[in-house]
Amino acid sequence: MRSRGQVVSALLVLALVATGGVFLQREVGPRALAAGPAGVAPSGAWFCPHGGGTDWQVTLELANPGPNPARVRVTELSGGKPSKPASFTIEPGTELQVPETASARGASSMIEYFDGWVAAGWVAHAGGGETGVAAEPCLSQASGVWHLPDGTTRENEDAYVVVMNPFAVTATVTIVLYTDDGEPIRTGDWTNLVLKPHRSEAFHLNANALGYGTVSAQVDAATGRVVAATLGVSALGGLRSGVGVPGELPRQVILPGGFDQGRTDLVIMNPGDSRPTVTGTVLSADASQAIASLGQEGPNAASTQTYPVTTGGPSTIVLQSSAGVAVARRTYGVVSDQGSTEGASAPARAWVILPAVAGYPNHPGLVLANPGTEPAEVTLSFMPAGTAPVPGPVTVEVPPGRTVAVPKSFVDAKPFAAVLAVASTGTFVPAAASYSLGKEGFATYAVSLGVPIPEEWAPA
Repeated sequence: MRSRGQVVSALLVLALVATGGVFLQREVGPRALAAGPAGVAPSGAWFCPHGGGTDWQVTLELANPGPNPARVRVTELSGGKPSKPASFTIEPGTELQVPETASARGASSMIEYFDGWVAAGWVAHAGGGETGVAAEPCLSQASGVWHLPDGTTRENEDAYVVVMNPFAVTATVTIVLYTDDGEPIRTGDWTNLVLKPHRSEAFHLNANALGYGTVSAQVDAATGRVVAATLGVSALGGLRSGVGVPGELPRQVILPGGFDQGRTDLVIMNPGDSRPTVTGTVLSADASQAIASLGQEGPNAASTQTYPVTTGGPSTIVLQSSAGVAVARRTYGVVSDQGSTEGASAPARAWVILPAVAGYPNHPGLVLANPGTEPAEVTLSFMPAGTAPVPGPVTVEVPPGRTVAVPKSFVDAKPFAAVLAVASTGTFVPAAASYSLGKEGFATYAVSLGVPIPEEWAPA
């Protein structure tokens, strides 16, 4: 009897609680979640599928635009066990350069940051009989799908896709190749590939698609999430990297660049099932002009295509498409090296521009593109490594629909320093386009898109 009474009492209590909850929900409304504690510092990660090779030199470029010191932890990944993490502190308003061991073609790096937001990218200098410099920003997210437009497998050209699995679970991936001639290439050896936790591997596109002027890749992870980038190595001299485009593809891409020999290849990858309409515009220092070579139609369904574009000086290609496409801009330096960028889908107010030079002598260059309709007033200031004095900031006005070069006197002062670029009016997209090494400093060429600063961490 006592047990039965206790059960009845418990049911009565539950009924009263439920009734009170319904009353509060109806009369007072749902209670807002309590705000998190003020002043909590962020944490996050960057993923850098830079690749490597024999006697290569890869440098991670890390910059802290915030007002407080930020801690970072760097882990090297390859086909074997990951390295022991190395920890560093980046002082406010400065840059940290971290040399990496990148002897494997599939080498990658993972950067974890704490106590503040940091920007991250890499500069890779080929060695061991291979030449060239490549520079790219690291990626801030992993994804189940990656699109990688920039690849060619003609004679003397080798194309790779570097896929990294930075997590503690196994990933299963399939790689499909899209070409400028024929159906997509699917092979059994690249279907349901198992990528172990904390591993990174390179896949040689020439092995399954040899002799194509344009080869693009799609990486699908059936299980897990991965990060991917392309790596192009030319036997005639040249190196370029291109980070992949994750998930749903954009319909607008902004691709700044400059200081090349006037030759640009615009690579458009269309993994969809219909042919999109595409238009393009070149924004130069004094004009904007439609790209006639595009016509009005992009690549056929499930294919990729390269379009030649004539550019000169600082220039930006703005591509519009009726359906999502993955785009790469491949530019050629004045000697033999190449640069590549996948561009940005939208402009922003504040960026960190990481250096794209690999040594002395050098000729650094920065370009600012304004695809908007109002002027962008941009202030640039150095974020040096160490505490040595640096020149003061400069302010550059970028008219709407134009691309301008940052004054040479400014960029030459600190060629290895990151640059903080903040607009007081308007928005913009920046890039580093630089030469370095050789007898006169023009032996290698690299292009690297800036890293947008999240608005909550952007300086006023």
